[in-house]
Amino acid sequence: MTESYVELNGVRHWVRVAGDARGRVPVVVVHGGPGGFIYDFERLTGSLLEELGPVVYYEQRGSGRSDGDGRYAVPLLVDDLEQLRRHLELPRIMLLGISFGGDLAAEYTVAHPDRVAGLILQGTALAGPLTPSTWGSGFEAVAADDEMRAVIRAAVAESGPRAVWDVVDRETVDRFLFRQPAAARRVRELWEESGLINTGEMAAALAGEPPRRVPLVDEFAALEVPVLVIVGFWDRNAGVDACRDLVTRLPRARLRVFGESAHFPNVEETDRYLAEIAAFRSACGD
Repeated sequence: MTESYVELNGVRHWVRVAGDARGRVPVVVVHGGPGGFIYDFERLTGSLLEELGPVVYYEQRGSGRSDGDGRYAVPLLVDDLEQLRRHLELPRIMLLGISFGGDLAAEYTVAHPDRVAGLILQGTALAGPLTPSTWGSGFEAVAADDEMRAVIRAAVAESGPRAVWDVVDRETVDRFLFRQPAAARRVRELWEESGLINTGEMAAALAGEPPRRVPLVDEFAALEVPVLVIVGFWDRNAGVDACRDLVTRLPRARLRVFGESAHFPNVEETDRYLAEIAAFRSACGD
């Protein structure tokens, strides 16, 4: 197991490799955010995932333990990942993209389809992670009282769905992201233990990018890459309907809905989560 800093496109990235990444196709975990980190995933899911085969963890530029230089753009983030693959001398990789990380993993797959043995999308619908319309209604559904619901509606009406994150309290966020309160508490403990924060810098920069000329899902649907889509039944961020609709567009996709999970099935239904990934790896010939 090696942990190091690797310079990719002029920026020092934190990377950890568990297992022999050149022996079997490794799973490369692409965290969410934008601008999040992977600390909690490593500690709650990583060691168990590593029992299935080699795993590569890294944190994107300006995120977690990686440095930043103020430059953020999806093509640059995709190339950072490609430069990491080259640095590690990996012929092919399997990507596990979580939330926004799923969009980034799909962008990488479109750019480098021959390098991707399979793609796992967790809580990702490829519908645009920065301003999904479900944020307003989702937060309203879990708000504890009419006062908070009114605050949410006012924020959405005035500034759009993204503004809701600036006005909701911690308890509402936890109910939005998790089905099980104990899981929310455990993840919160690890976030605090890590000392890491999401500065919001990457999200703000990506929100200002011009829209794609061709929607990502259209380009992605043209590829013959095996895809596993994992979503919690209670996931109000990605949404079961959006994930189901995505799977109908993809030629080699399977959908797995986790009945007791919200946005993080890896925490709330860990055993099944690992079993589904194991089966997917086997189906991909690994």
